[in-house]
Amino acid sequence: MNSHSHEHPHSHHVGALAERALWVALALNGVYLAVELAVGLISDSLALLSDAGHMASDVAALGLALVAQRLARAQAGPAFTFGLRRVPVLGAFGNALSLVIIAVLILWEAWHRLLHPPEVMAGPVLVAGAIGLVINLVSAWYLHRSAEQSLNIRGAMLHLLADALGSVGAIAAAAIILITGWQPVDALVSVLIAVLLIASTWPLLRDSTKVLLQGAPAHLDLAAVARALEEEDEVLQASDLHVWQIDEGRTVLTGVLATDRSALPELEACALRIKHRLHEEYGIRHATLEWCSPGSAGTACTLS
Repeated sequence: MNSHSHEHPHSHHVGALAERALWVALALNGVYLAVELAVGLISDSLALLSDAGHMASDVAALGLALVAQRLARAQAGPAFTFGLRRVPVLGAFGNALSLVIIAVLILWEAWHRLLHPPEVMAGPVLVAGAIGLVINLVSAWYLHRSAEQSLNIRGAMLHLLADALGSVGAIAAAAIILITGWQPVDALVSVLIAVLLIASTWPLLRDSTKVLLQGAPAHLDLAAVARALEEEDEVLQASDLHVWQIDEGRTVLTGVLATDRSALPELEACALRIKHRLHEEYGIRHATLEWCSPGSAGTACTLS
């Protein structure tokens, strides 16, 4: 016999708040992208153009995150038994991957500019960088309120924080050029930005990849979960345990429980206790448990 525990979706308020934050961030970044790109081309500043590259990826990333957030709340067809809740994870993975690619391109261009430093107009860079820093911090603040709810929002926020870092770098490079006239600092700051960008993006790329590969959450001890299941009087052995995430915050478990009890009400009550414990102690919101007699555990119940 099987016993299901259905997860509860995130509240409508949280989803609406996340979408509103994404719209605000998308509007602010879209307007500033055009300004920063124009100033970067006129001033020939790699630091500012690097920041504009981040900004361009931000606009795309925010658009992707917004679409993913909307799809996650949409009604899916019967073939999608968990709905479209994994779409935001795909968005997070795409955002992380794009950030790494951008960082590599910045490093490549910085190398060429270190060999042949161009003349950088520091004044416009300083002004554009300061404006960009304010816009990115405001946008990131809006998203921060929903970042813990989804890898998707976390990915979008990471894009914005990376851009804020790029703006700080552009401001620093412009200030040094104004004070000392040393042009190579523009490329050196860009290298620092790219390295920090890769370092900060790695956790998101790792986490989203693990979810897509259906790995168990890093914080969850499968041996401890098995022991918790076997502590119930009705359970003789827990086997064939599988734990994965639909997206961040939605952990799923399936398992086979060997028992010598035969009364259905008794087993149903035990299953309910187990599900409550799994949720309270391990954050598992959806559990599917199959009961077997001791002799058939691992054979009749699990055909593999």
